[in-house]
Amino acid sequence: MPRPASPIPKSAISVFRCVLFVLAAEAVAAPAGPVLSGLDAIASQPYAASAKVVEIRGERGNPQPKEWVFLLGDSTARGGVREVTVADGKITSERTPLRGVADVAGLAPLDTRALAVDADEVFRIAHKEAIKSELGFDWADYTLRTDPDSHVPVWTVKLYDHMGAPVGTARISAKGGTVVAPLQPDPGAKARAEATPTSKGGGLLGNFGKAASRAAKSTKDSTLHFLGTLQEEFVGERTIGPKDEE
Repeated sequence: MPRPASPIPKSAISVFRCVLFVLAAEAVAAPAGPVLSGLDAIASQPYAASAKVVEIRGERGNPQPKEWVFLLGDSTARGGVREVTVADGKITSERTPLRGVADVAGLAPLDTRALAVDADEVFRIAHKEAIKSELGFDWADYTLRTDPDSHVPVWTVKLYDHMGAPVGTARISAKGGTVVAPLQPDPGAKARAEATPTSKGGGLLGNFGKAASRAAKSTKDSTLHFLGTLQEEFVGERTIGPKDEE
């Protein structure tokens, strides 16, 4: 006779609720979509013929931001800069700021034809850097500019913890995906990581991973295996429960 299924412990139910909450939050806070689709939206505008994209940025990506902000050097705009916000490939706002853009107007235009690495791949690379450094983080800020030395578009990714304290910064080529500058931990980031419940190996779900493992100590391996699989699907690394056999 088949063995009756073991009841799921209350601790596991709490973990599942946490997982569902994370998934629900992701569904509500939809990501902004790929940067390349934003470039396509801007290319259809009347000012695209003369204006040049000099910077692209996205804030509080978890892992991707809700919107992308494109800064264009535009001689027809007040102050010489046009700011275009794009979400899901659609322009949601435009403005021509007069203050705080003096340095932007002097930036080199981005070679958009050389953009081969979008933000989703940039996140995966930055996440691996965080894993190697054993640093957990909760969100990332992205900035894409032309490197003044190589003249190649380069992503700068800044990682932050749940309190908004900086974790570290990495620079990644948007042309080939190579790590131009490995993750440089912020001073004090290691000490904060040791004092904060982050998972072994760090990464985006660092805080969630260790909390889930502690909450599920009394559960069966199958429960932990499920959570580990979910984490692996989301961030590409498994730090919860047993791994699949090779």
